[in-house]
Amino acid sequence: MRRIVKRWLVRDPAGQALHVRSERLTDDGQGSLQLTAESSAGYCSGCRRPVTDLAELRGTCDWCNTRGCCVHCLSQCQVCSRRLCGTCRRGFPGPPAVAVCATCQQRLMQRQVLQDQQSEFEREMDRHRLFNQDQALRLTHERLQLTAQLQAARLGLNKKSLLMRVVTPIRWTAWALWKVVQYGCRPLR
Repeated sequence: MRRIVKRWLVRDPAGQALHVRSERLTDDGQGSLQLTAESSAGYCSGCRRPVTDLAELRGTCDWCNTRGCCVHCLSQCQVCSRRLCGTCRRGFPGPPAVAVCATCQQRLMQRQVLQDQQSEFEREMDRHRLFNQDQALRLTHERLQLTAQLQAARLGLNKKSLLMRVVTPIRWTAWALWKVVQYGCRPLR
């Protein structure tokens, strides 16, 4: 029985075996040949996927410096351009949604809080501005009405007629007498 073994070995930059492929040819001596192929792959330390080619590796994470990155799990901070593994990657939901590192996420959140405070301040200032404009319009309207009344008085347009000047005091006097009579006729209690 004879065996012929061929082995192909791909190593990562650290020198560890990344992918081992072997072929074993066995002859039993009676003319029967048997070919067996085996393959084993290393795993990406970031996402635990099997990596068979050296070109799939992208180095280590710039944030934790412990986990490796492959083409499947590699992402980049869209603010500071650090290489991030899947564990160190954070997301920021604000428009637009971005993948960021922890430091940039904290800075973006602080910036968003400041922008929210600024927009609230601007809304409050707009509210005060509208209130002041409303007050100014109301005062202008009252001033115009008073000016119109003074102008009418100066021109004599709002004088009451002689009939109205006589009838109004008579009406008030009749009402006052009626009340006196009404209260006077009430029985004493």
